Amino acid sequence: MSDTKISVLIGSASDLGLVADSGMYKVFDAVGIDVPLHVISAHRNVPELEQHNRESGTDVYITAAGVAAALPGAVAANTKFRKVVIGVPLDDYGIDTCIRLPSGVPVLTAGVGKAGLRNAAISACQIAALNSPEIAEKLAAHLDAEAAGRPAQLNVARP
Repeated sequence: MSDTKISVLIGSASDLGLVADSGMYKVFDAVGIDVPLHVISAHRNVPELEQHNRESGTDVYITAAGVAAALPGAVAANTKFRKVVIGVPLDDYGIDTCIRLPSGVPVLTAGVGKAGLRNAAISACQIAALNSPEIAEKLAAHLDAEAAGRPAQLNVARP
């Protein structure tokens, strides 16, 4: 197993349903990685965010927030850029906040909303797989099984 620790941080408890619907935890379960989920607002819980970033031992953060979507940038700045931060704006309003960060404040963006959350989970597992052939094999098997359920359709009649 990988020593890479992954954590998911969301900005509001109202986002829990989106996390559940995204399927991101199905990805983590498939590869056997236990990933904690925390609700920490970049605006309302600054001391708690700083403490979490200092004490959690997290290597890869998946950060998701709506509207202002300040959480990804706040985590990147607060970890002194020694961690990987994957930002997921949960709606179209937060896209600019995740992609228009200043030079030297890297936040990877994996997409928007449910698809972004799932892509972020896959990306975090890919990072963990760099040091774990076991995770790499499990992730590949999971993604192959999903793809098998959606075969290509060639020469489909046009509507």
